[in-house]
Amino acid sequence: MSSSNESTNITVGTASVSNMDVDKANEKVVDKAEDRARAIIGTVISGRYRIVDLIATGGMGAVYLGEHVHMHKRIAVKILHPEVDEQPEIVARFEREAVVGAHVRHPNIANATDFGKLDDGAYFLVLDYIEGRNLGDLICDGPMPVDRVVRIAKQLAGALAAAHALGIVHRDMKPRNIMLDKNMVPHLIDFGFAKMSADKLPLTATRETRPASRLTGVGVIFGTIRYLAPESAHGMDAVDERADLYALGVIMYEMLAGKHPFDSTDPVEMFNHHRVTLPPPFSERAPGVNVPSELDGIIRKLLEKDPYERYQTAKELVDALEVLPFGHEPEEKRKSAPPPTPPAPAVEGDSEKLVAPSKPASTTTKKKKKKSAKAKPAANGLTYALAVIAVLAVAAAVFFAMR
Repeated sequence: MSSSNESTNITVGTASVSNMDVDKANEKVVDKAEDRARAIIGTVISGRYRIVDLIATGGMGAVYLGEHVHMHKRIAVKILHPEVDEQPEIVARFEREAVVGAHVRHPNIANATDFGKLDDGAYFLVLDYIEGRNLGDLICDGPMPVDRVVRIAKQLAGALAAAHALGIVHRDMKPRNIMLDKNMVPHLIDFGFAKMSADKLPLTATRETRPASRLTGVGVIFGTIRYLAPESAHGMDAVDERADLYALGVIMYEMLAGKHPFDSTDPVEMFNHHRVTLPPPFSERAPGVNVPSELDGIIRKLLEKDPYERYQTAKELVDALEVLPFGHEPEEKRKSAPPPTPPAPAVEGDSEKLVAPSKPASTTTKKKKKKSAKAKPAANGLTYALAVIAVLAVAAAVFFAMR
């Protein structure tokens, strides 16, 4: 669930209230929400999902680690606060995430397996549980290796290609909506802001019962400002698949540099950077970080202000990343690769010395070795026989000379 301070759709009241009063009020709301979220730990909801632990809380609800009591499988459970039922846009976002997660089957997208409403009116959503780290937290650790960045980007581009093929635009691509499992495999989550094409999704429900296709009014911008494509300035109707690619370009820049391309805490100033400011070269933004020119070119193409100058599809991006001469070997494979074979000892006379392992001999060489091995005993026997004959000949000559 996205935190409200990252989103552009924030309503600011006009009442005169001090910052201290606001902070205290927010703190009380957060404490109350967390107490309520913790109260259901240990209970079983919908007759089959045991709530094991609280993972996170937010303004809309909470995320839990759960377990399917019959299948003994770990799951993630999102539960909205009951009062959210009075906010149809939030409920629509939640249902939207459920529909997308149920229909897009891809190894880099978290699947949704159940959706419903509890007795107290709260909606719940069951998702794949991904044990690992949030990409946003990983970026905070500093610049990431080029190979890892390319592998993650390729998988995310593949996930977007699968979603886009069904007419689904994520519209809130950001590091905190990407989970990395223990093998550093990324999983795209939270399609609550997604734009869906009902004509492409294999839905059986009537149009009246489907999730609303519009979340807000015309001209309203929503999402996370740090990753909003420039065309968002014209409203979310102007946003299509290429906006997801722009956001992925920003994420790739962050992974390589360890920081966002632009420094600004003011939302308006940040959005203006996206609209008019060229991203600074890596040499300026992150001195000491070496980004290959081919990869730098791909990121700059993703970050073009004009969507028509970017890659037009996620598949085009996947193809561009595939031809790079790095980022192909899976990380887990490299970790599990056997260590190099140590030099084998070879005895020569009375001394023992180390000899570097040689290449495997060819079949012809092996045959020659076998022949020479067989020839050595034969050669030794012939030498011995000739020596015996020579001794006998000498003895015979001496015998006849004495006579």
